[in-house]
Order: sequence, then C-alpha cells, then structure tokens
Amino acid sequence: MKNFIASLRLQKDNPKFLVAQFEALSSQIPILYVLLVINALAVAITHIKSAPLWLSLYIPVGLSIVCVFRLCWWEISAKENVTPERALRLMKVTLAGAVILTIGFGGWAIALYQYGDASQQGQIAYFLIVTGISCVFCLMHLPLAAAITTIITFTAMIVTFLFSGNPVFVATAVSGLFLVLPFLRVINSYFQNFAHLVRLAEELKQKQAEAEELNLVNSRNALQDQLTGLANRRSFFLSLEKMLLQDPSSPPVIGIVDLDGFKPVNDVFGHAAGDVVLKETARRFVSLLGDQGIVSRLGGDEFGIIFPSDMPLRAVSDLGVALCAAVREPFDIPDGSVRVSGSCGIVYPDAGEYTAEDLYEKADFALYQVKSKRIGGVEFFSPEHEKILTQRYLIELELQADNFAKELKLEYQPILELRSGRVVGFEALARWDSARFGRISPDAFIPAAERTAVIGRITRILFGQALDALKIMPAHLRVSFNLSARDICDHETSMALLAMISRSGVDPKRIEFEITETALLSDFDTADQVIGMLRGAGISIALDDFGTGYSSLSHIHRLAFDKLKIDKAFVMNFDRDARCMNITRSVASLCQNLGIASVAEGVESEDVAESLKGIGVRLAQGYYFSRPLPLELAIDYAVRRDVAVSQSLSA
Repeated sequence: MKNFIASLRLQKDNPKFLVAQFEALSSQIPILYVLLVINALAVAITHIKSAPLWLSLYIPVGLSIVCVFRLCWWEISAKENVTPERALRLMKVTLAGAVILTIGFGGWAIALYQYGDASQQGQIAYFLIVTGISCVFCLMHLPLAAAITTIITFTAMIVTFLFSGNPVFVATAVSGLFLVLPFLRVINSYFQNFAHLVRLAEELKQKQAEAEELNLVNSRNALQDQLTGLANRRSFFLSLEKMLLQDPSSPPVIGIVDLDGFKPVNDVFGHAAGDVVLKETARRFVSLLGDQGIVSRLGGDEFGIIFPSDMPLRAVSDLGVALCAAVREPFDIPDGSVRVSGSCGIVYPDAGEYTAEDLYEKADFALYQVKSKRIGGVEFFSPEHEKILTQRYLIELELQADNFAKELKLEYQPILELRSGRVVGFEALARWDSARFGRISPDAFIPAAERTAVIGRITRILFGQALDALKIMPAHLRVSFNLSARDICDHETSMALLAMISRSGVDPKRIEFEITETALLSDFDTADQVIGMLRGAGISIALDDFGTGYSSLSHIHRLAFDKLKIDKAFVMNFDRDARCMNITRSVASLCQNLGIASVAEGVESEDVAESLKGIGVRLAQGYYFSRPLPLELAIDYAVRRDVAVSQSLSA
C-alpha cells in the first residue's frame, strides 16, 4: 500500500525519470482522445432522437472538440524541448484534464442513461465500462490520473446500475464493486514495472557511458604517454603514416632528441627525479614548438619531433639547436637541481617515396652519429650517412651468411707491465676479413652483430680461438677478451663460455673479460649476476674505456673489478691536455687505493709511457709497444721482450 501511495506522487527529485514518464505517457494520450471522441460520438448519434438535443449533441460535440484540440496539441507541441520542469508541469495539467474529462464524459453518460430503451442503456453501460477501462490503460504511466479515472468511472457505473432496477445492471454493478481494488493493483503493478524498466535503462545507459569513457581513456592511453602527456611512440608513427598517405610527394621532416646524461640522474637521485626531468623536458619542447610541430615521447629519454613539411632547412636547424639548448638548462628536483644535455638527429628528406620506418631510421642514425662524437648538438642525415647505412645493411646481410664464421679471427695486442717492461698478456681483438668486402672494422660489424642478435655466436667462435691460443702461449701469459653488452647481460652466453673453458682445460685465472661502462649500465642487475658468476669461476673482470661513460664509484665498489682500463682518449692527449693528465692521474690513484690494476690504452710514445709509470699506472698497451699481431707473431714478441728484459737486468 505504501508503494502504491508513493507511486501516485510525481517524482520531482528524479528528473530523468520524470522525462521518461512523460515520454511514455505522451505516446498514449492521443489514443485516449481518439477513443473518447469515437465512442462519445457513437453514443450521441444513437440518442439524438430519444434525448434532448443539448444533451445528445451539443455536450458530446463540445467535449469532442476539446479532445481534438488537445490531441492536435499533443501531436504537434507536447514532445518538443522536453525538460524535467516542462514534463512535471504538463503531467500536472494532464492530471487535472483527466479529472475534468472523466467527470465530464461520465456525468454526460449518466445523464443520458435515463433516456432511451434497454439497448440504448446497454450502450451507455458499454461506454462507461469499455471507454473508462481503455482510458485507464492509456493513463497507466500517470498512476494518480489512472487511479482517479478508475474510481470516478467505477463509482458512476456502480451507483447508476445499482439503482437501475435491471437485474443485469445490478449484477454488473456488484461485480464492478469488486473490480476497483484489482484495477488499482494492476495500475500499481504496471507502474512499478515501468519504473523498474526505466531504472534498468538508466543503469544500462550509465554502463554504456562508462564503457565508452573507458574506451575513450584506453584509446587515449594507447596514443598518449602517461608520464608526460605527450603523444607516444605509436601515435608518432601513426601521424607519420597519415602525413605520408595524405601527401606522399612532401614527406615530413622529423627529428629525434635524446637526453645525454639522463641515466645517472635516475641512478643517483632515483626514478622520481628522472620523471621530473622528463616531464619538464616535455613542457619545454611543447613550449618551443607551439603549433609548429608535434612532440612525442618515443620511450625512455628519447623524444620524437615532427616538423612542418614546409619549414625551411635553416629554421629546422635553428629549432633543433633550440631544443638541445632547452635541455641544457638546469632541472629543479626535490634534492636540488641537475643538468643533462641533448643530442638531436634530423632527417630533412628530399622528394621521394618513404615509409615512416625509413624516416625514423634515418633520423635515428643521424642521432647516433652526433652522440658518437660526444659533443651533443644537431646533425642532419646526409648522403654520407646514406652510404654508411647501406654498408651497414650489407654487413647485416653478410652476417647471416653461413661462411662468415670462417672469416673471423683474432689479433693480439701485447699488454706490458710498465716497471719491468715484460709482456703479461694480450688483448684479443676481433678481425673480419670478408671475401666480399675485405677487412671490415670491428666498429662496423660488432654493432651490426648486436642489432641482428648474431653477437652471441661471434663471441663463442672467437672465444674458442682465444682458448686455443692460450694452450699455445707460455703459461704465464693471459688473454683479455671483450664481451659485448648483450653477452654480459645474457646468462645463456655466460654459461656457454664457462662450459667452453671447462672443456678446454685452460686455467680460468689466465682469462680476463673486458666489459664497457655502456654494457654495464644497460642492465646493471643482470650484469652484476653474470660478473659474480664469472669471478666465482676464477676469471678476472676489467672495466674497459673507463672515464667515457657514467659509471659511479658505487658500481665499481659493488662489482669489485680486477682492473680499470683508462680510455685512450685521455692517454693519447696525456702530454697535451692538463685535464686528460689529471683524469689519468686520478684513475691511477683510485686503482692504487682500491688495490686493483690500472691499464692505459693508446700509449704511442716513450714519454707518455714513462709519465704513466711515474704516476703509478701499472700496465699499458698501444702502438708504441706493438700493434695487434697474429698469434705466432704475438707470442714471438712476448718472448723477445722477455729476453730483452732479462739481458738488460743481467747487464
């Protein structure tokens, strides 16, 4: 009962339900008016001769005109601009109209009942019952109007028929008395079901909206970098492909900017500081470019720039320089401020057919070239770069050939103890004499091997040769062998190398593996594990090219290297650059304090050799002593040096 009474009230606090209720009601009201007009005129026609004209004609026609007017209004205007406020107002008007029309048509029918014969009275009974019930069903979406119509209609019918003296009508009145309550329950049940459907529909709309919002978020996330808010790598390439498709004859100008020195920020200050640098970099880039291009974060500390295709070469260059300059400004982080620098590779393509991958590869290669010079700044992809790329492609193809392994060999550069002058070992250096291209520099084929995942195979082939060489060399000589970044971060390769040592019977203490700072920093945790395993087997580990990367003293302490190799860039300028001399002296002092050996690479004169010995450098190699030699000549060199030293001491 409480639910029924509650349903009779218009739900002012539920605007969406009010609109849904009104829309459902507005589709039924016109039917109500049509039923009233047709049935009323039918009754009027049959009573014209038996009842006064004002009752049989004027009243029903007048009521019908009102109904026709309301019917037209509902069809034309009622459904326009349906707001909750308008729906509430119109349903209140409909409620009042329903009461007025029910009383009007009901009163007219009762007044007409006393005229006419039994058949005409039966028609009146039919009009009250059928028309009344039909109108109730039309008003089901407005339960208060339906309930009032039910009560008025049944009350009029019961009172009229109960005192008619006609047994049939009296029985009808009695049965109608018992139908009122069921009808009210039907009205309540119908409306409750309608309200439930509205709620379900609203919930469904809400879920659909949530799903659409989620899809929108997912779509945005799929094309947006979550940290910086910039377009991501996928969006970058989609934009390139779209531009190339729209205007193939005018390929876009793209640049790739990489942050130099970003990794130490992460290592020293933590990833939160690194995130601050990346977000601020993104902000600076967007501020610089404005609407002149698209900025994307391609991953890590690499950003992609799409310049307008009509931007002149000079303007592109100036903008590239400005991007690098923006990166050099200090970044404020919670613990203070940090500085990094930037390198930018740009491809300014000529007219022609390109793919997005083509343009990216060219810009990336220009970036690689400028980074290899260690000076930062901007470099454009050039015809010379195109030649190098072509050569790189050909080398990568050649690495896939079955017979390239037979063309690999090692040469051995002697490593001397500066105080005694004796050879203590050799650095094994890879050589590739291709039948197709002649001798290929390790600087060309080692990176290509890393890119094509052939490096592991090359490492095993050359290390096998190094083990064979150790079997021939005098027992006091050692071999230093270079491992790539992939090797040092690959458990499978390291296990294979240990297995080869075990099978060869060579003493692991005669083997030294060299790794670069770049290899170390590519995956420090894995490198730490592999180095620990190798050192556990008795193998020495040397850090190669020390001073050119971003290793921290904590890394050196944690990994417990046996040697530090001072990069030749410092050694070759030792006697000409005070900074190089001071760096070399500092490294030598560091090694002495840590109790490990220091090795100077690139010694090319006796003066430099003597100076290095004077500051405490223990070992050295370079053209002053010997170029890399084939195995037989290398062993012969070591023997001759030993003889010369022995003769010098005996003299």
